[in-house]
Amino acid sequence: MGYVTDEIRALVGVSGPRFTAPGPLGADELRRFVQAVMEPNPVHWDEDAASASRYGEVVATPLYVLHAAARRHSGTPDPLDRFTADPDWDGLDVEAGFGGLPRIDVPLKRVLNGGTEAEFFRLPPLGCIVSAQSRYLDITEREGRSGAMVLARIETTYRDQDDEPLARVVNTVIMR
Repeated sequence: MGYVTDEIRALVGVSGPRFTAPGPLGADELRRFVQAVMEPNPVHWDEDAASASRYGEVVATPLYVLHAAARRHSGTPDPLDRFTADPDWDGLDVEAGFGGLPRIDVPLKRVLNGGTEAEFFRLPPLGCIVSAQSRYLDITEREGRSGAMVLARIETTYRDQDDEPLARVVNTVIMR
């Protein structure tokens, strides 16, 4: 083995840039998101139902925060344009790092999802501006049945415009 060097271990605790949604959550955007994920709960679009609920107002679904901070700002390039030049691209840019974090420089090119943990603190209401920031929690190496692998645990914290936490998501990324 020997893929995880001192230089790579030094990435543990390193934070990436903070990404912020291009604007506040609007009713039309939420309506489209709720329809796309087929969420039947009216607290996500009906003011009367939301007022009578424990939320007291229209709120987004729990996983909306993952979408919000990843939205492109107007006038920025579409990352899917890469398919024009590379129709076999798998949609993942390993060279760019995860969540804007520095790249883990190992010669392992296969990337797998090793699991996701999520903790939700509050659902974002209409008008909320969501931001996200990732950091490396841990980077380790293991020997599996098919050879060596590097596991990176990445924590992404989602916050509102007042810096109040909305959610915390930990992804485990496996490189083989």
